[in-house]
Amino acid sequence: MTARRFFEKLEALYTDEQERLNDLDAAIGDGDHGSTMLRGLTAAAKAGDGLQAKAFMRASGGASGTLFGLILHEIELHLSGSERSLAAHLRRSLERIKELGKVAQGDKSMVDSLEPAVSALDAGRGIGAAVAAATAGREATRDLAARRGRARYVEDAGRGHVDPGAASVCLILGVLAGEEEQR
Repeated sequence: MTARRFFEKLEALYTDEQERLNDLDAAIGDGDHGSTMLRGLTAAAKAGDGLQAKAFMRASGGASGTLFGLILHEIELHLSGSERSLAAHLRRSLERIKELGKVAQGDKSMVDSLEPAVSALDAGRGIGAAVAAATAGREATRDLAARRGRARYVEDAGRGHVDPGAASVCLILGVLAGEEEQR
């Protein structure tokens, strides 16, 4: 799979998921997560090879654009033939996200999906297990009270709602899994 195809598939998926992600975000944030992601992915799908993640970050903007750009950059490197493993690439993005966002697992964020996925890959369990772990992490955000971001300011710190960033991690890894299985 090429990085171009990966970003094209993400753009198509986010076209379908935009409204659902905006609704998730409206419950605990500003309601634009799906739109922001789609804007970035549209730019990425049109960018030249090796420039997709940068195009995503420029077009999506904001903190989430930077943080998701870190994940997408590492996936782009992986798909471009890097000698490092997917686990190593995603671990690198996870560590940077945790550092930049000053966020940890349990804070009700994208890390709640990404960290279990990386742990599954580190354990050699494969991309399917990583997606399953990310999905379990996403669902666990429903019961968490946000300790970071806008969600901490809403009623009950967003408890009772799934974190849209965690949902996006699952979507991204799901597309990657479909492509990895075809490699």
